[in-house]
Amino acid sequence: MLKTLSQLLGDDVSIFHRYLGVALVYGLICGLSVLVLGLILSQLILGNIQQIGLWLSLLFAGMVLCWCLRRVVEEMGIKVGIALLERARLSLGQHVASLPVGWFNPQNTAKFNHLVTQGMMSVAQLPAHVFTPLITGGIIPLVIIVGLLFLYGILGLIALLAIPLMVGMFWLSSRIAKYADETYQQRFAETSQRIVEFAQAQSVFRAFNAEGNSQRFLDQAINQQRQASFKLIILSSLSSVLNTWAIQAIFALLILAMFILVNQQMTGHLLSQDMLSIAVSLLFISRFIDALLEVASYSEVLRSADSQLQEMRDILNIQVFTEGKKPQQLVDASIEFKNVDFQYTHDGQNILQDVSLFIPSGTMTALIGASGSGKTTLAKLIARFFDANQGQVLIGGVDVKQLPYQQLSQQISQIFQDNYLFAGTIAENIRIGQPHATDAEILQVAEKVGISEMIARLPEGLETKTGEGGARLSGGERQRIAIARALIKDAPILLVDEATAALDAENQAIIAEVLNRLRGEKTILVIAHQLSTIAAADQIVVLDNGQVIEQGTPLQLCLSGGYYAKYLKQSQSVKGWKIRKEIQAEAISKCL
Repeated sequence: MLKTLSQLLGDDVSIFHRYLGVALVYGLICGLSVLVLGLILSQLILGNIQQIGLWLSLLFAGMVLCWCLRRVVEEMGIKVGIALLERARLSLGQHVASLPVGWFNPQNTAKFNHLVTQGMMSVAQLPAHVFTPLITGGIIPLVIIVGLLFLYGILGLIALLAIPLMVGMFWLSSRIAKYADETYQQRFAETSQRIVEFAQAQSVFRAFNAEGNSQRFLDQAINQQRQASFKLIILSSLSSVLNTWAIQAIFALLILAMFILVNQQMTGHLLSQDMLSIAVSLLFISRFIDALLEVASYSEVLRSADSQLQEMRDILNIQVFTEGKKPQQLVDASIEFKNVDFQYTHDGQNILQDVSLFIPSGTMTALIGASGSGKTTLAKLIARFFDANQGQVLIGGVDVKQLPYQQLSQQISQIFQDNYLFAGTIAENIRIGQPHATDAEILQVAEKVGISEMIARLPEGLETKTGEGGARLSGGERQRIAIARALIKDAPILLVDEATAALDAENQAIIAEVLNRLRGEKTILVIAHQLSTIAAADQIVVLDNGQVIEQGTPLQLCLSGGYYAKYLKQSQSVKGWKIRKEIQAEAISKCL
């Protein structure tokens, strides 16, 4: 734990080391004060009043010094906690920003949110509120053991043997509670995910009269979290009870050993020396047990914080993608796959298998295939959302792994079916693609995607608020703003994944025309099911079960009689019935 905290603190680790040093001195002085108090008590029992002045002065000086050091340690602990909070959030933020996009699934996002908002607070409080009593609770028993060894060797030996016994008991109890805590944290993340899902999907639930099912899923998640909470409480209580029982057993054993030793030395009358042994031993044993109880009382807080630190370690240990150190000279804007295999998990099935594909610069390629065939995965490998397990993905003849992230990002614009709009204005959302774009440039690209009239109708025009996620706009409007955002970036490669799915026929035609005009200027990869888009492509690539099964021009594939030809016939057949020319002509004449 201390090693992890030191790593998180980075350049501020010296503050942490000074805090630990002062806390150790504070604990040592507190322990020595107990020994001095024992010496004063022994002198009082023996009647040596004139000799206790020096010891009283030392005790008073120790108390004042302890009080002063306590204040210093608390202030230093708060400073360390603040530095730890800032550094940990910065480290996690920088690391997460470098993680592959594929890591950001709902479950990982929920865990990360809980870690940043709550988990880090439990870690940041360690120096100010936990470490100091733990350090003193660890040092004081060791100092007392030294005193007991001088007073009664057997009592000191029993106390010394009790230390590894208590360490083992603390370890066992922490393992029990950690098991319950891991289950609780998992259920908490799942419940948080369900709550967000329940809130965001209300329109879908109500449209299909599925409020009952949605409530059932939410209730199920809450019940599972409640059961995990009960389990955590029970097992945490059990671990605390085990610690307390062990400490009480040690206390009973020390008291029993003390009376046995005193009884063996007594001659029938209770002498002052016997009283001295009993009084001082009771003082030492009592303070010894109090220190152990204090350590045990913080074991649950320490374990919970360690669990959060483990979550941080797990995230920080996730391998980030390496990138090129300097910009590479690209031959053109071509895209090439060489014998690419890909799995989302190391032990999962292949999503892509031995894919080899070349997309010439300045051409449009349509990627088609059944759902789950690997089309979107292929596009995400180009943008390096993931890295191929085997093979190479090249842009302009250079492996994407050798390109700096900034250079790779400059080469690619992306339009996906589900695009997110930020809670800003229309202009701000479009400017994400080109931060320095003027209003005139924004209006120009807005006209290309068919939203200029919509913007003109709005009272605030480009400064109209979109709402979080574009909630104030229709699905088609959100999609066209996302397309405008990608186009204004003006990157040489454009990846389009079902971009027209949320648009009506008129706007689908507008976007298809925009893509058609970009042919020759940009390298375009389109994942689509619209025949108008597919037929306009320079080449069509058919994926099936992660493999390329067909590749060629629309005419070549149509004549080949393969997957695309069958797909073309099926698409034509589901458009509806065919109207005979005579009836069609009659219908047109009636409209004139």
